[in-house]
Amino acid sequence: MKQSTATKPLCCFMTKRPVIVLFICFVIATAVCSYWLTSNKAQRTIFSSAMGISEKDDSLEWFKRKITRRLKGVALVVHGLNLRPDRMLHIVVELNNDGIDVLNVSLRGHGRNYLESVNIYPEEARLESFRNVTYGLWSDEVYKAYLKVRERASKKNVPVFFVGYSLGGLLGCDLLLSHPDVFYDNMVLFAPALNVTTESYLLKALMPFPNIVIDSLSPISYRTNEGTPMAAYKALFEAIEHFEKNTDGRLNIPTAVFIDEGDEFISCSKLKEMIVQRNFDQWQIHTLRKDNDVGEKISHHLIINKDSVGEDTWKQIKSTLRKHLQGGA
Repeated sequence: MKQSTATKPLCCFMTKRPVIVLFICFVIATAVCSYWLTSNKAQRTIFSSAMGISEKDDSLEWFKRKITRRLKGVALVVHGLNLRPDRMLHIVVELNNDGIDVLNVSLRGHGRNYLESVNIYPEEARLESFRNVTYGLWSDEVYKAYLKVRERASKKNVPVFFVGYSLGGLLGCDLLLSHPDVFYDNMVLFAPALNVTTESYLLKALMPFPNIVIDSLSPISYRTNEGTPMAAYKALFEAIEHFEKNTDGRLNIPTAVFIDEGDEFISCSKLKEMIVQRNFDQWQIHTLRKDNDVGEKISHHLIINKDSVGEDTWKQIKSTLRKHLQGGA
């Protein structure tokens, strides 16, 4: 990857670990106080059959390669936590250009995958669904999507690929460890949440308050909700715990991992240690640094398109991605 002077982190508090810890502690204290002050003043919308709820069937969307291109595979693509699913489309386009059909997943609480109610606006309904997610629910959604991908790949006699970003990368790896019938010919992981930094674990202090919503650090244009409820973080931590307890050689398949060495949420060093300790000799880590012209408000964790990493670095990612999927990287 192109090397350049490191871009500044998302905001000034993330430049030093002690400051990060203080910030998270402040967030925890503020969130708890807010929770207790507001819990008795207003009741959240309660979903029930009497409210005219209907479950939207919008969790999956197919993106097919051009008819003129030979089908080389079918890919399952899963987004990150509180990321708009359509923000994965830059990656989807690259896969389509390489002759790969793509099934893009929207996890519950993201995009159009939420429980509707006639009494509240869609944005509120989506956030309410986000407040009620679980690790098991997300895992089931990814598994059902995988079955559709595998069915198409089997009919066409082509490989199955998995591509995931952050939470999506974690769920894809965990799925492989959870179901004996799941198999990928190849994986591509963007900043996979197979671990999180020590500072991020401080959020566990808020586990008793699943309805608290933590303000997101991502740019607004990337968020599917204004913030992330603790229920979603709880599901994330449970997925990491399950992954760590069950990691074994089944994951040692051709895998390309892209990660910024300055990632604020995923420990690059721990990821490298895991690969060595588990003897994942088919995994290759591609560390990167963003272009100098990338805005300061873009975190190092966000690496899914040209706008988030810069034009030159994105070109390198695309080249490496193409070679990897063709078996040359």
